[in-house]
Amino acid sequence: MTRNLPPSALLVLAPFLLGGCLLVRSTEHRVRLNADGSGDALLRLIDIRSDGETDSAVAGDFTLLMGSYDDSTLSSFEDGNRKVIRRQLITSGDTLTAEVAYTFTSLEAVEGLRVTEDEIAVLVDPTREIVRTNGSREPLESGGVRIVWDRDAARLHFEIRERSLPPSVLLGPFHRRVPR
Repeated sequence: MTRNLPPSALLVLAPFLLGGCLLVRSTEHRVRLNADGSGDALLRLIDIRSDGETDSAVAGDFTLLMGSYDDSTLSSFEDGNRKVIRRQLITSGDTLTAEVAYTFTSLEAVEGLRVTEDEIAVLVDPTREIVRTNGSREPLESGGVRIVWDRDAARLHFEIRERSLPPSVLLGPFHRRVPR
């Protein structure tokens, strides 16, 4: 089971995560738009963890994560007018971060964005908080927040963090043990 992963992350990782329980503390999106609506984006899944309760369950989650970086898993992500240009796992201390850089042919291909004639927006659930953004913040009655940019914005940047996570295990130490 996957939890707390953004929809775009699920497209890249889902084929191999069905049996595991991975958590992501923060997601960061950096989107650069061209005048024709195409562009490129960087998705960062910061602080990937396992909620496995045994060493073997955590190791299994990590193995599934590593399998999700196989080339065969990219086809479903790229079906949405996207093309992955780079992907990597990065360890900083005990924190594991996944990065996926991709191009897109239209802004509608960027998961989570709501696009109208006048604006581009992202809805942030009340269980999450905005770490940083270059958009404006609009509180919602539900307790969530709406991040908004003008429709002609050239760059969109936002990082969203889970307010709390259940007990979990950092995966950075597992990644450091992978032979390079």
